[in-house]
Amino acid sequence: MDLVIGYVRYSSHAQDDGNSIAAQISTIEKYAADHNMEVEEFFIDTAKTGRNTNRPHYQEMKRKIENGELASKTIIVRALDRLHRNAKNQLDDLEWFDRHDIRLIAVNDGTDTKSHDFSKLALTVKAAVAEEFSDTLAKNTKAALNEVAKQCKHTGGLPPIGYKVNDIGLYEIDETKAPIVKLIYRLYLQDMGYDYISKELKKQGYKTAEGNDFSKTSIHSILTNEKYMGTYTYDKTASKDSSGKRNSNAHKQNYIRIQNGMPAIISSADFEKVKKKLAENAGRQGSRTTKHYYALNGVMKCPECGHAFTGNINNSNGRKYPQYRQSCKCGVKSVNMDKMNNFTFHALQQCVFSPDNKDKIIERINAKIGRDMVVQSDEVNALKNKINKLQDAQNRLMDYLQSGMAPDSILERIQKNENELKQLRNQLDIKSKEIALVDDEAYTRLVKKFKSYMGSVKSPEAKALRDATIEKIIPDTEQVAIYFKKGVTVDAETKAYFNINQEEAV
Repeated sequence: MDLVIGYVRYSSHAQDDGNSIAAQISTIEKYAADHNMEVEEFFIDTAKTGRNTNRPHYQEMKRKIENGELASKTIIVRALDRLHRNAKNQLDDLEWFDRHDIRLIAVNDGTDTKSHDFSKLALTVKAAVAEEFSDTLAKNTKAALNEVAKQCKHTGGLPPIGYKVNDIGLYEIDETKAPIVKLIYRLYLQDMGYDYISKELKKQGYKTAEGNDFSKTSIHSILTNEKYMGTYTYDKTASKDSSGKRNSNAHKQNYIRIQNGMPAIISSADFEKVKKKLAENAGRQGSRTTKHYYALNGVMKCPECGHAFTGNINNSNGRKYPQYRQSCKCGVKSVNMDKMNNFTFHALQQCVFSPDNKDKIIERINAKIGRDMVVQSDEVNALKNKINKLQDAQNRLMDYLQSGMAPDSILERIQKNENELKQLRNQLDIKSKEIALVDDEAYTRLVKKFKSYMGSVKSPEAKALRDATIEKIIPDTEQVAIYFKKGVTVDAETKAYFNINQEEAV
């Protein structure tokens, strides 16, 4: 029994009429069985075009043949267009097959390169016809998609996270996923970096549309997608090059762009703020990559020129000491980070959490928690509704599958639904955790953790409190002066603490 190689290429669900993966495998296996052959290995490329050879499993097949890793010298495909839709590539591979003594069989085309009546000319003509068909199909498909896009309808693939597609193809806001988008924009506008945003999304159980954790790339893609401010765009990304690769950062000059073409998740004002901040941060990427969090960066000022101090590491006697250092050339000494943080946030703790403020703080915290509970309840209800609807759809698909009439695409949809249900249930578990109100005991714990939290945890809340209370910090040769903003009362005990200990921070 001769060993053969089976090659399968599947472009999209639009090819289920005979060109599905199962149909191609079945055709190859039947031909092999009828001719006393056995398939040594299948190589299957999914969602890949036949217009180029940039297909991972096709290249793997050729590599294994070249390296002698396969015993077979025969490749079987269902039809020639599964191998190529480009005449030049077809001819190039025919020469490659000849050099490696490979026999090619295309079942539906009646092609066998080792038969006595094989004609390379006929094969080339067939490849040219397939290429012409592919070109015509691509043009017709593009024209049809352009018409769909002009109506601001979904043109295929996964919709952007935060949106769903209704029965007539228009975008609607997905209330279970829109909070993800809102959180990303809110955190970025609060000066939180991609690393912090990614960790926060993971902590809340959020996943991408593909079911993965959010990477820096996926976060950046969301922050730059005009759809989120209600501007519909289509065919914006530059076309693929000759090797089938695409630069996602390169955009066409002319593409479909329709303002207010879809519901907005983010206001246009916030989108523009993010756009401006992205441009400002682009030139400062290197300065933001650090293992240490310098909580007073930008707040400490040079007493001579007013330039901000920046955090850096002082290497001394084989040890590393985080410090705040001048960014100018005025000659002001650096300040130890840990000591400066400790003094500053001790003072802030004494001012903010004075006995007179206790009841007022607890009241305001619990009011904020109450608002969060309402938002949490809405999100939980939206998640429960989506889980119930998806579970009902899953049950119907399972009934269809058990009937024995389901195509391959049903299995794929069932698996996709199962993955989404898992994500939603995980998200629901996290969102369903009760938010406890603050009592006297919780308040005491909060006060004790305050200094450590402010000095070591990078969060929007910590930054907002710092910016709302501290005007500036001026280190001098003899002392460090902390200026609080108007309305922050400094009691006598705190003043005494600083007068005694201020020199230690320098």
